[in-house]
Amino acid sequence: MGSWSPWQVLGGARFAVVLLVLWALLASLGTIIPQGLPPEETRRLLGPWAHPVLSLGLDDIYTSPLFLGVLVFLCLNLAISSVRRILRIRREDRQLKIALPARDLADISQAVSLPEDLPQACERVEAVLRSLGLRVRQARTGTDISYHAERGRWRLWGSTWAHLGLLLVFLGALIGHWHGWTYEGYLKFLEGTTREVTRGASGMPTGLSLKLHRFVVVGDETGRPLDFSSDIELLDSEGKTLQRQTIRVNDPLEHGATTFYQAGYGLAGFYIRRTSPQGDVQTWRVGTDSQGHVDPSSSLLLPRGPGSAFGVQDLIPQARLEGDQVHPISNLPLAPVVAVFENPRFNQGSLDFQPLGWLTPDRELQASDGSTLSFAGMSIYSGIQYRHDPGYPLVVLGFLVVTLGLGMAFYIAHRRIRVVLTPGESGTLCLVSGIPGPPGRDPGDLPAKVLQLLAPAHTPDPEAPHAPA
Repeated sequence: MGSWSPWQVLGGARFAVVLLVLWALLASLGTIIPQGLPPEETRRLLGPWAHPVLSLGLDDIYTSPLFLGVLVFLCLNLAISSVRRILRIRREDRQLKIALPARDLADISQAVSLPEDLPQACERVEAVLRSLGLRVRQARTGTDISYHAERGRWRLWGSTWAHLGLLLVFLGALIGHWHGWTYEGYLKFLEGTTREVTRGASGMPTGLSLKLHRFVVVGDETGRPLDFSSDIELLDSEGKTLQRQTIRVNDPLEHGATTFYQAGYGLAGFYIRRTSPQGDVQTWRVGTDSQGHVDPSSSLLLPRGPGSAFGVQDLIPQARLEGDQVHPISNLPLAPVVAVFENPRFNQGSLDFQPLGWLTPDRELQASDGSTLSFAGMSIYSGIQYRHDPGYPLVVLGFLVVTLGLGMAFYIAHRRIRVVLTPGESGTLCLVSGIPGPPGRDPGDLPAKVLQLLAPAHTPDPEAPHAPA
């Protein structure tokens, strides 16, 4: 019975398969079970299944000890197996037998007689081997000179590099999912405003802030958004500029491990101008809530002295008005329409608001007290989502290393040959043999090329004796 080693188990292929199956199972559960919701929402959605899900932490599975533990053991397995592969390749290279007597090569080689003596034949053979891009090693056995030549040795490292790349990928995933190391958020900006980038529910400062210089949204005649972009500036804790870029949906701003995405937009508010019969102007700002509806706290305009009170509701970001009929177009904040109500007896204690009509940017409303209501502008917010993932660069690097390793393993041909020179009475006998690789692989045409370069006009006789017994 062979000796048992924990390193053999931890770095073994069977253990890797078990870990990959478990990791895939947990990742599948993460796509099925709602993640990151409040416990009350999880109980509402899952019913009786909510208790085991919450108890096992499956509602936040990617930061659960089970998922992180699987990633830790996957990294350990890949690290051990990669070290073992590296040591094996280096050991095989050090233990490679270069010196080989001619009689050991005679039965599997092709022979050619060289007219030079042994030292000159060695120089000529080495020159031919190096001209073919081969790595050449030489050794002496008695009076014979042996050569081991190869090219494409990087192929042997292909699978090792692929394993190291996977190790980087899983390390990046481990860092990215580790609780507290990754954070994200969503900010709403108005043009010219600056917001601090924070982390966590407590709003811990990160030392970064964003300033929105300009937001542009463009739509076609059907209301379909064609483009929306934000000109943002990233600032450090002292207000110094780190980066400035115009971002779009598929063109984020990246700063180290933090990425800022263009995630949305909406109508943050609009202004209504009330002009009295005497020419007095009163500007009224109407804000919107998180759902894009009129904020109740700003839905009333009270008169300065005598006059009507006004209220608004039923905000539509983009619509077409035909008479008293409103036809919504889209949620693009390009042509807002809002219903206005009037109460001419508000100062007398009346709460009876009557419809006055629909107000649009190109339409004014006349109130019963003689005042005029008109649009005085609107403010559009840009929604910027940010995510800090310190493991992302490792994941990208890992995929590059995996791709490189697979390319080395599949597209680099490893070719090896042996050459033995034996001194003779009238020259030097040269034996050339290819070294087959793994099953199904041959040494290619290197032996034929070497023989052709050594004796272009000579055709080896396979029946001729190759070497003395």
